[in-house]
Amino acid sequence: MTQGSQSSMPTRGNRIARCISGMVRRARSESGIAAVEFSLILPVLVLLWIGGVEVTEALSVDRRINNLSSSIGDLVARSKVVTYSDVTSILAIGPKAMYPSCDIAGKPTCASQGLAMRITAVDMDASGTGTVAWSRASGVTAYTAAADNSKMNTLVPSTLRVPNTQVIMSEVYYNYRPAVGYVITGTKALSDRMYFVPRLVTKVQLCDDSNLNCVS
Repeated sequence: MTQGSQSSMPTRGNRIARCISGMVRRARSESGIAAVEFSLILPVLVLLWIGGVEVTEALSVDRRINNLSSSIGDLVARSKVVTYSDVTSILAIGPKAMYPSCDIAGKPTCASQGLAMRITAVDMDASGTGTVAWSRASGVTAYTAAADNSKMNTLVPSTLRVPNTQVIMSEVYYNYRPAVGYVITGTKALSDRMYFVPRLVTKVQLCDDSNLNCVS
């Protein structure tokens, strides 16, 4: 073996060592950059995740309110006569319809969340003017003919105020409070109002539990 070849061997080894060392340094550098980038983007990812959870929950609660309003109004519209007890039983489905938003372990009560429901029969006269025939409510004040007749012509759309008919109006109110409150802050008042035409009769009667005193 010549002297020249002997001296080239450590030189080639040094190059390989430097190459490996450079790769290691580059890997460490890239790892450090990735860690910095991740630390910068992590708060944004967490914010998006929390925001997605809160918006999804709010939409879910709003859907439950819509379903509840539809259910209580439809149950009355399918009846010929309802008693005070009947309406009380219908309104009692409220907390169950809002599951699991309230009235379960780890959640506030539905009452503390402002869950309120109201069912009102609105009679239309020959000119299509609406008046309160009867109204029952839970968690909110029922309408009365003396105080609220004028409201019916605002609450009930003109297209539904057909002369000499009746409209069953159901309303649900609920105060949504996000679990975290980072993206959606404070309390959001949610509500839904739906209208139904009596299915079996022209007007649904409301009677006391003895069925002696009725209004329609």
